[in-house]
Amino acid sequence: MNKITNRIAITIAIVMMTMACTSDKKPKTSHTNKQILQDITEIKAIGKIIPSEDWAIIASTTAAIIKQVLIKEGDTVQAGELLVLLDKGNITLDIEQEQTKLNAAVTENRTTVEDIEKANLNLKELQAKYETSKRLFAQNAESKEVMETDLTSWRQQELTLKGLQEKRRAQQIKEHEQYLQIQKIQNQENDFNIKARKSGIIMDLTAKVGQSVGNANELGKIVNVSNPIIEAEVDELFAQDVKIGQSVTILPVGRKDNPTTGQIFYISPILSNKSILYETANEGEDRRVRKIKIQVNNNNQLPINAKVECTIKMK
Repeated sequence: MNKITNRIAITIAIVMMTMACTSDKKPKTSHTNKQILQDITEIKAIGKIIPSEDWAIIASTTAAIIKQVLIKEGDTVQAGELLVLLDKGNITLDIEQEQTKLNAAVTENRTTVEDIEKANLNLKELQAKYETSKRLFAQNAESKEVMETDLTSWRQQELTLKGLQEKRRAQQIKEHEQYLQIQKIQNQENDFNIKARKSGIIMDLTAKVGQSVGNANELGKIVNVSNPIIEAEVDELFAQDVKIGQSVTILPVGRKDNPTTGQIFYISPILSNKSILYETANEGEDRRVRKIKIQVNNNNQLPINAKVECTIKMK
């Protein structure tokens, strides 16, 4: 009986010692992890070179057939430069027809102006004649009938002049409307010239002579490759440790020569899933990341979309 009691006591003592040891180890492990994080002086992040400005799309605003492509992929273009010519169809003939109508309206308006000038002179003459008849009638040197006839002629000429002036105003409106019609067609004609919306380099060009295009077709892109930036992803473990202004060393993935430096200028306020910067699906789903953007200090020679390794200085 004493042997059984002793065995139970020994077993209880062993269990209590084991629990005590386990309890002692937990704070030590936590302390070790905290110490490791405090000792970290830099963070690694995967990123890629991206343009500092958004792409500009090469596209048509009207449906037509491509007549001529004036650029090729890789060309450097300036904003407003002509890139692609579209077949204008009958639009040139439409402009000529509307211009003929405008010329006729201008000629008609000019004739009316001349008629108004003549009517004004005639009005002054008739007014003077009436004033003379009126004066002579007052002196009993002219009959009342003649005076009233001269007055009627003067009033009729006033109505004639007023009619010509109204006609001229109507013609001016017609002439202006015709001018606007020509401007409208000319603006439509400009839609057959596809121009660069910004300066940069031509990429992903798909425009071909004879191709039918509409306003929903993307024919290529223009990217400004000067002063590119880097978009990188920091593991969520260090999401709270990255700060704007931190110094970054940048290297192409797999290379250690010619490092470039920069500073963090943007930090995303949210965590995101890992992007295709990561090689495997499992790696991409393992953790979330905080996206950052890095301003490169010097003229970076890396191509757009190049994958880079970023070392962020913590201390």
